[in-house]
Amino acid sequence: MRPAVLATILALLLCNRLMTTSGKEQDAGKLTTLTKEQWRQDLQYFARELPKRHKNAFHDVTREEFERMVAELDARIQSLQEDQIAVGMLQITAKVGDAHTYVHLPQPVKVYPLALYWFGNDLRVIAAAADSQRALGARLVRIGDLSISEVMTRMRSIISQAENELLVLNSSQSYITTAAALHSLGIASDPDHAKFTFEDDEGKQFTLDLQSTPATGPIKLNGLRATKEPPLYRQKPAEPFWFTYLEEPQTLYVNFKGYAALGENAKKLFDFIDHHPVKKLVIDMRQNGGGDFFEGRKHLIQPLKQRSSVSQKGRLFVITGRNTASAAMANAIDFRKELNAILVGEPIGERPNSYAERKDMKLPNSGIVVSYSTQYYKFLDEDVPAVMPDKRIDPDWQNYKAGRDPVMEWILSYADGR
Repeated sequence: MRPAVLATILALLLCNRLMTTSGKEQDAGKLTTLTKEQWRQDLQYFARELPKRHKNAFHDVTREEFERMVAELDARIQSLQEDQIAVGMLQITAKVGDAHTYVHLPQPVKVYPLALYWFGNDLRVIAAAADSQRALGARLVRIGDLSISEVMTRMRSIISQAENELLVLNSSQSYITTAAALHSLGIASDPDHAKFTFEDDEGKQFTLDLQSTPATGPIKLNGLRATKEPPLYRQKPAEPFWFTYLEEPQTLYVNFKGYAALGENAKKLFDFIDHHPVKKLVIDMRQNGGGDFFEGRKHLIQPLKQRSSVSQKGRLFVITGRNTASAAMANAIDFRKELNAILVGEPIGERPNSYAERKDMKLPNSGIVVSYSTQYYKFLDEDVPAVMPDKRIDPDWQNYKAGRDPVMEWILSYADGR
């Protein structure tokens, strides 16, 4: 699985906001007060061990630049707070460049009670806690004195810089609600409070002074209420794999968000396929942040090869998005290559040829977890920034607000030869 800052599945689903850096569970221990010398020891351990353990730590950053950044951070440690030191190391791993190499911010991570999502150039509030309900549906236009454009310029320094723009969108919409990121990047002067300025659909701006909350468990956020029943992809947010049959179009919709119990879930899926008429099979992976792509090949790709009635052009559709990553990206490519699937949605938020297979190490004094890549994978012959869908359909605010899913609408209306 690849990093993002919080459990980024929140972007469409709402709530579990345990800090990592892409839909991952945080493993860093709680910090006790460290001396500046202990922080320097951790930084030196980080600088020594990361290049030794990473498959190729200098695939995008030079050794000289890496060492310069380490030296600059070391020189500033005396004047920095703990969150600023951790974010300083995160900036170094962002320069390394691949999405599986990053620093987990120390627990307890503090977050602002909002869930944000990019719709084109607009960063909208799609969920909010009870005390910030006024912001629900509004555009975020400024934090403190900085415009969102200026905020994004600073945010890019902590996001993997050799991946693609979809990863930037996916990661930034979570980092922007993280107190440590805002404070350490000089966006908010206070580590516990920040002023967020929004603009509603009538063009009226208003500012909320929000307090950060420790993400020690799920944070209750209320999502935007659609004008009708939520579309399929926004239903059952806690279930990693579920399916439903749309009788009139004889279409089987599969929501594939995670690899947990995939073998058991896939057996139920194929038993249904074998006993019902299925004209179209839709596998929705736009919220799938990864797992083990060999499991996907074993339990989904291979069984589908034995079912030619659905594994043919115009019958099998795979939905992708900015949060489709790592193993999910590999399996989306498999569906296209091996089974003639039509990919629909956004480009995938990760480079198809890059470093992956994450392992972790702990810094000796702080216990901060640092993830790093141990393998290089080449999933496409051509080295391109992203896996592009056959039919690109980007998220649109008006459709989201209305509870519509243009991706599924396009698939259901698809006819051979289109």
